[in-house]
Amino acid sequence: MLTELQKDMLTELVNVYVGQAANMLSEIVDKHIVLSIPEVELISISDVDPGDRRYKLFFSEGHLFRSSLQFGYDFQGKAFLMFPAEQAKVLANMCLGELTETIEPEECRLLDTDLDVLKEVSNILLNAIIGEFGNFLEMKLEYVLPDIELLHVTHSDPQILLQNEVYVLVLHTSFLLADTNVKGIILIALSMNSISSLLDKMNALLEDDHG
Repeated sequence: MLTELQKDMLTELVNVYVGQAANMLSEIVDKHIVLSIPEVELISISDVDPGDRRYKLFFSEGHLFRSSLQFGYDFQGKAFLMFPAEQAKVLANMCLGELTETIEPEECRLLDTDLDVLKEVSNILLNAIIGEFGNFLEMKLEYVLPDIELLHVTHSDPQILLQNEVYVLVLHTSFLLADTNVKGIILIALSMNSISSLLDKMNALLEDDHG
């Protein structure tokens, strides 16, 4: 759905946005955190191939941490930050100064302190991305603190997680602290008007750059 030039521009933009969020997180936990988004896509959920490993998280069974932030006004949609629960636990440990490279799913137990940390991480990261999209588009935004959920996904309902979100921006996300790498995914479901506004803005900039 995106041209290579549009993908490159979006990837560059969101990496600047998450870089700013990583700096804020680094100051909070007093450790250097690197956040990167190696790939950005615009997809229709109905077209996602369950066999495509890039979307493994959509179809995996087990416990899943999900944070969501609804935003609106001129630029409208909903942003999600999702990790398998064991990856969320590793991330919480990282932020609490307890470096843990891996946690087995059967050993994973998210405590209230972990959820508080993950909510703060979600708040910083999703606000940074959505707020900067608003600045990029020069559009007014309104949003509140993100909600967090710990879900248990069974074989019958993985796709239910996103069934009402037709078109989404997919940001494959990597948190790196010391030798620990935590992989998750950020999804930004946008209204059709918001998708059009984003594409129009990018196309105008690309036209200026490439003629």
